[in-house]
Amino acid sequence: MIRIEHLTRDFGGGRGIHDLSMEIPKGKIFGYIGPNGAGKSTTIKILCGLYSQTSGRAFINNLEVTPANAKRIKKIVGYMPDNFGVYDKMSVWEYLDFFCAAYHIPPKARQKRVQEVLALTNSQHMLDYQVASLSKGMTQRIGLAKTLLHDPEVLILDEPASGLDPYARIEMRQTIMRLRDIGKTIMLSSHILPELAGVCDLIGILEKGRLLAFGTVDEVTRQVQENLKLSVSIVSGMERAQQVFADFPEVQNLECNGNEMHFRFNGPRGKLPDILTRLVANGVSVAEFREEHADLEEVFLSVTHHN
Repeated sequence: MIRIEHLTRDFGGGRGIHDLSMEIPKGKIFGYIGPNGAGKSTTIKILCGLYSQTSGRAFINNLEVTPANAKRIKKIVGYMPDNFGVYDKMSVWEYLDFFCAAYHIPPKARQKRVQEVLALTNSQHMLDYQVASLSKGMTQRIGLAKTLLHDPEVLILDEPASGLDPYARIEMRQTIMRLRDIGKTIMLSSHILPELAGVCDLIGILEKGRLLAFGTVDEVTRQVQENLKLSVSIVSGMERAQQVFADFPEVQNLECNGNEMHFRFNGPRGKLPDILTRLVANGVSVAEFREEHADLEEVFLSVTHHN
């Protein structure tokens, strides 16, 4: 649904984005991760037709993003920036009805469409609220409802959970997943890394305008993890287990916590069965031997070399 080929926007002095290439399939949630100034917003604005690229190409549903196609692109894409304007003196109904008119939705169809987008964002109870009275979380949900009015196939959301309290972030995450379930393709920029890990099908890590990693969370983790984190649950034979681990120089940072042993393994995966075999041969009763996957924050720090 979104395809980027060698996309570059050069602002000079190394700023901008450089030779980005990636594909986001239909009906998937893509999490775009990077520090401030990495180029996330530049990429987003090119996809929305708000910036032009220096070189490279971008496509949305096989339609190239060019000035000539700007009107058609805007029908396909719903863009919610991190900060968007609201009209404080309007009610939520008036606010959404106004944008229905801006999207050229016929007057007779507007009431139904407003009710549909409020239902999608679980905001029906706000219909008669004054916009000025809305909390940050409510405002974000109404902003998303506005973005959905013209029923876009692709949603590009820049920091939709920024500034929200934990409960509001949960609601936003649930809403985004509902939108995916009805077939929307979603590009989601965020600094709240645990939120992305729980909701995204794909992630991309950007720094200084360059895409350092792309894939599912598990794929990116496997690409960047320098050594493995493992845990072993011991039923009996803890002292013998410690002696076995001491015979493997690849085992590092061994920690014991009750019947649990945690360590890093800096060696080939093919050698892990040797450890388990040695434990059993030495009379250690093992309940579980498992790999602990790095969380998204660890992956981000590893990829960007900030660890």
